[in-house]
Amino acid sequence: MDKDQDMEMVTDAPSSGRQADGPPLASDDQVMAILEHWRSAWTDLSRTEAVIAQGPSFVLWYSDKNGTANPGGFFPADELNQLIPPDEVREAVREQLSEIDHARQMTIVLLFRNELGVQPAIAAIPKTAECKPQVWFEMTKIRKTRIAQKVWIPLRAASVISREGEYGYEGYLEEYLGVGSVMFNLGHREQIHELGWSDIGGNTFAGGFETEYVWPKPIHSTDDGHPEDLAQESQSAVDEPGKLFASIRVPFTNLKLSLNAIPSKSLPAHPVPLENEPEAESPAEPQRTTTYSRVGDWRSHHGGAVGTGLVIEQSFDGEAPSEWHLHQDFVIALGLQRQGDSWLRPAEGYQEVVRLSRDEAGNPVLLEVRSEYLRDYLKAHGMYLLVSSFQSRRQIVSDASHIKWASGYVEEVAGEDKWEGVNQAIHEGGSHYGSSTAVFHASRTDVDTDDEVPVLGLPTDDSVVSKSWSVKHQGRKLHSLSGSLWKTDVVEPARVSERVLNEPPLAKVDFAVDGSGERVDGAELRDRGCWLWFRPTVTTLLSSYRGFSLSWYTRDTGSIGISQGHSVHFGLNDLGLINVYAKDIGLLPLWQQRVWAGANVAPDGGVSEELLASQAKADPADTQAPEARLRPAYDAVNAEFEKLTGKYLFAQHHAINDIFGRIHRFRALEPTGVLELAKDLARVTVESLDGNGLSVIAAPPGKMKPGSVKHLEAVLQSGVTQDEARALTKVLVGINELRQADAHLPSSEFATAYGLVGIDQQTDLDVVKGRLMLESLVESLVQMAEVFSRLPRKSR
Repeated sequence: MDKDQDMEMVTDAPSSGRQADGPPLASDDQVMAILEHWRSAWTDLSRTEAVIAQGPSFVLWYSDKNGTANPGGFFPADELNQLIPPDEVREAVREQLSEIDHARQMTIVLLFRNELGVQPAIAAIPKTAECKPQVWFEMTKIRKTRIAQKVWIPLRAASVISREGEYGYEGYLEEYLGVGSVMFNLGHREQIHELGWSDIGGNTFAGGFETEYVWPKPIHSTDDGHPEDLAQESQSAVDEPGKLFASIRVPFTNLKLSLNAIPSKSLPAHPVPLENEPEAESPAEPQRTTTYSRVGDWRSHHGGAVGTGLVIEQSFDGEAPSEWHLHQDFVIALGLQRQGDSWLRPAEGYQEVVRLSRDEAGNPVLLEVRSEYLRDYLKAHGMYLLVSSFQSRRQIVSDASHIKWASGYVEEVAGEDKWEGVNQAIHEGGSHYGSSTAVFHASRTDVDTDDEVPVLGLPTDDSVVSKSWSVKHQGRKLHSLSGSLWKTDVVEPARVSERVLNEPPLAKVDFAVDGSGERVDGAELRDRGCWLWFRPTVTTLLSSYRGFSLSWYTRDTGSIGISQGHSVHFGLNDLGLINVYAKDIGLLPLWQQRVWAGANVAPDGGVSEELLASQAKADPADTQAPEARLRPAYDAVNAEFEKLTGKYLFAQHHAINDIFGRIHRFRALEPTGVLELAKDLARVTVESLDGNGLSVIAAPPGKMKPGSVKHLEAVLQSGVTQDEARALTKVLVGINELRQADAHLPSSEFATAYGLVGIDQQTDLDVVKGRLMLESLVESLVQMAEVFSRLPRKSR
């Protein structure tokens, strides 16, 4: 049996039968004789699901007792210690097993016993691959899907989606995706009709020089009797190049070859005598014209259409990987900001517009853009995008009986798209099955290797010796299955360009303005002197955008918005609904109006009293929101406690500012929201109590651990009564219990926990519950600061 067929030897036995270190190894002949006898058995074993699923494993065979019997089943690799007792043999086997890809190969360990002792040998057998179904190669779903229907449109791709195994061997699997794209003016649609993957796929749009060669017209002698005409023709030949006959761009380069036709002229009326015939002149040199193309520009060799690539590749010398750049005009026109491998649009809440993916080595492989932004840009420039893609799927298997194609090569063409399937027999290793390779060998005989400075002259018949032969490929028969798809798609521009050209949108956003059900377009709100009503859940939608801001003016009024410069003055009415002046909504960008419109409701409960006091009566309410008072009260407690102990009452945390930024009443619009708000309040208060600082004033009571709420209560009793101390800390107890409610607090005790933080679970509105809990905490912190300010300072 040929060693290159089913088995691969991974042992390296020296001719003496021993290694320099470790136990002696068996000879290849002995091993191959046994494997030849088991060939059919091993083929069957390699197809069992149990063996494949077992992972790293081996089979053990002893030459002195197994003979040529069936080798038996596989053992997990962790049983190596129990099955191969000699230490030196076990270590040699373990070292060789570590070099085998057990995910793709099974191993056989042979132990030979003779006068030299125990000799190990290891052979590897490829596991049979899990065959991909025929539909996987045919890519039916991909062929039906048009790129314009996708949310994310690839502008460029050079991505190996997946790859397993080694090419030419069973189990090899690869899927590749390549994409190229070019923008063209709408008027060039017919000229570029023939463009495809071979034209667009490899272009880097890096710019550079293009060179054209044009042959001038011939200049005749003036001795033919018509000197004026010929002089004029000569001057014309110099001034005017020949007519362009053909222009060919060299694919994947910036070079362009041109052929020019020379127009024929009438022969002179009087032939030139032979004796006066001028001597033959050397052919004229072509005129060379070099032009420079800007980065991003690309000329089509079909009709002369000039296109623009949105993805520009920059290559570097050395080991630095290539980089993909997004065309600057696209970036500036849409107001994008690059952060890492994402291009965001700050004007729309930092919406991700373009994203770049890389492979494990850091090389760019895929750049995609959101369809709505791309089409907006195309509309602004009067262009469309031509996208050409190539996708291939390949697998090498030992049995291709599941593929039912009519022949080894099938092809289907639909419009601009083409798919082809190939079922090709190969030898293990990758060569065509039954093929041969011709080898030609040539060498020189006129070089003296003993010379200190050998010289190689021009070759002659006597100094060159050559021979040739052919090598017939061998190895077991495998099948290379592949499916390849070429697609060309067009992305049309949008009907309007809202972002780049600020054109009015086709779809309008309307809002309810009164109880009759009348709805008004958002653009008309600028002329309306009324207020709008929104569900408080709009704050959740707004806060999901990066750039969200929320600040407070009075207890029930404040400012809220998504992006800088687009915040609105709001108020809360008695039903917990949010009121905003209609004109403020009308002045928002359209995309923000759409966010607000989702929470718009018909008027109910009147307009917020505090909002009317500010916007209509010019007499703002003299109240404060607990959100605005919380951080100052928190800092005041820490400051007074530091004067007493040298430490803060609430230890500082690296995320303290972020947590306070999330604390507001709109977090508690539903029961789970109340618990989430309590969890954040607990993190900055109960969980941050400094036990060492509290112990400076009073020891923890009983067996309580330092830093508990009970410990804080004991410290406060240094300045107030026990009942007063408990009244100050009960809100912390309630917050702590609500924080643990999901896992520990029985539903029957919810009412008690709510009561401790100042909430009536049955009557208070959802939007009010959060405010009441915050107010209770603020009042507690303010009173604690007063207590600490009255305590005597202790010497430290």
